[in-house]
Amino acid sequence: MIKKLPRGALWVMGILLFLSVFRDVLANGRPLHCRINGVSYYPGLRSMFFRENDLYEAVPLRQLQQQVNQFEVWKNPANFDSPPLYAPIPFSPGEHSTLEILPFAQPGSAHRSMGNRFVHWLGTDSEGRDVAATIVSGARIAVLTGALAMAVSFVIGLSLGMIAGFFGDDRLKVKRGNIVLFLIGLPIAWFFAFTIRSYALLVADSAVELWISVGIFIVILFVINALGWFFRRNIWFSHTIVFPADLLIMRVSEIFSALPKLILVIVLAVALRGITGESLWLMIALIGALSWTGVAKLVRAELLRIRALDYVAAARSVGMSEWRILLRHALPNSLRPVYIAFAFGAGGAVLLEAYLSFLGFGGASFRGISWGSLFIIENSKANPLETWWVTLFPGIMIFLTVLSLNRIGERLSA
Repeated sequence: MIKKLPRGALWVMGILLFLSVFRDVLANGRPLHCRINGVSYYPGLRSMFFRENDLYEAVPLRQLQQQVNQFEVWKNPANFDSPPLYAPIPFSPGEHSTLEILPFAQPGSAHRSMGNRFVHWLGTDSEGRDVAATIVSGARIAVLTGALAMAVSFVIGLSLGMIAGFFGDDRLKVKRGNIVLFLIGLPIAWFFAFTIRSYALLVADSAVELWISVGIFIVILFVINALGWFFRRNIWFSHTIVFPADLLIMRVSEIFSALPKLILVIVLAVALRGITGESLWLMIALIGALSWTGVAKLVRAELLRIRALDYVAAARSVGMSEWRILLRHALPNSLRPVYIAFAFGAGGAVLLEAYLSFLGFGGASFRGISWGSLFIIENSKANPLETWWVTLFPGIMIFLTVLSLNRIGERLSA
């Protein structure tokens, strides 16, 4: 299958992956290697493994880090024994000088007072942020958004689609007590996982705290549902009812499909701002949570066809459980359409992230790190024909990324 995929699209995906993985080596305002008092340090490489604002353990680096005007400090040769080694793009994504703002510098312009080593290869935006550094950083944002958002939608859509398609409205039987405990457990799990931990989520600089809250939410739900074991002898709790899975899941998917995704993401981001803040991880989670309907419908359609085949009936005749038939036989044969939906959905997720960045999602923290952030109003105040580089280069990257993902999806569907 890989040989049939378009080579150009694979090359674009490979370049994006390379830029995202080696972003800190390709675009970094801190030296990759420097010597202070005869000792070698690697301040720029540390950002590959740790948060950039964390204090350095080495005292000389910490002293530089605690000075004001970080843009100039790390590029001042007087702070080092010899000229340091910088990245090919010697500017970090989103950083700009507060002492010498260089707005709308043309491509190839050297930063004044810093010498020819510090060149803005693709120019700068309205606040002096390096466009080339934004292009490199935007590749990581695009890869994370496309892959992780679709992974979230894949898990949700696959789970709901297989239940709706295989069990329909008359095959999924659950105990009444389990439904009651699940409905009771939802607000309890949300309270302990997100409400109590709202401050930790708000000040978090990474997705670790968010995943901890998700883990707490799942564990509490599991524990509360496990209580059903103690009530199994109660007639009311142990009564089995037929759950209309297909009807409910498809009606919910129609509601999600009818809602404008862009507006809904913005509304939910504002509503959750007090709990998680406007972070990249929140945006990825929201995009993924609102993109599951296509995957669910494709999986449902395939399983509606597969469950009527002879080998499924033969498996039932030998006494296999419904869940075993679904997971071991039916589901693996229904995944081909999901790969197609993943490719098309990833392209849509990249476009949606660009829209959100353009509309100002994340505020100043997203400026200069996302392709869409270069299209903000501040950058369009000048004559677009005179500052063509600010929007041309990110526009080309967005176009190539979405086109490549759609080409891969088309080839998979052929």
